[in-house]
Amino acid sequence: MPLVGKQNSLIVQCALPIEARAVAARLRRARRGSLGLFEAWEGTMASVPVLVVVSGMGASEAAIATSEMIRMFEPCGVIDFGAAGSPNESWAIGKCALIATATAYQPPRLIPPSESSSPPRIIGQAEADADWLKVGQEVSQLPAVKAGCADVSVTNIHMARYLAAMCGFDWFDYETFSVLNVAAQHSVRAVGLRTISDHCGHNAPQQFEQYAKRALSRAAKVLEEYVAALLEARLLGA
Repeated sequence: MPLVGKQNSLIVQCALPIEARAVAARLRRARRGSLGLFEAWEGTMASVPVLVVVSGMGASEAAIATSEMIRMFEPCGVIDFGAAGSPNESWAIGKCALIATATAYQPPRLIPPSESSSPPRIIGQAEADADWLKVGQEVSQLPAVKAGCADVSVTNIHMARYLAAMCGFDWFDYETFSVLNVAAQHSVRAVGLRTISDHCGHNAPQQFEQYAKRALSRAAKVLEEYVAALLEARLLGA
């Protein structure tokens, strides 16, 4: 596979190939290649040079990939793109939102809490770039949500609703905290743009299998429109 990647590109960080392929389908002059161990695509979106990177699932994987892309390419910004789970059906499958706040947490062992259990332990919190968030809300009409991030799938609906009530989480995913946190450490603008692929519960894997591809395809179109809005607002590079 050829090496891809250009300086000052917009990095779109994806955990899974299915997420990256959805974005790659919206690129003009798309070219697939690799960056070391990472599968990647390059092309343009709304005339902006874009590098789509597949980190692999997990907080550590996303942190490593984001750190390496920033080190190698000095990007104009980073967007964490992918699927998320919702603890209730008020968020329809296919709904897109920007992650305003991503919180890394350690899930409790038992619910409801008892003397032998502990509440969720908050490990850290990361914020989206305020200017990018404002454009997303005011121009792209995207809602802003709070995400809970842990390397554990929330497939117990009672756990999901408990975490939502205790911590204020709207959605759940693995990687957004890592991406926003690493970007902030390097003073690079970043935000998460995710779509609901399932409702947390025992049938979440089946819902993901059934709905994720369609939801991610729609989300990639939203991403393209959002990138155009950021460009119009002069928030991508010089």
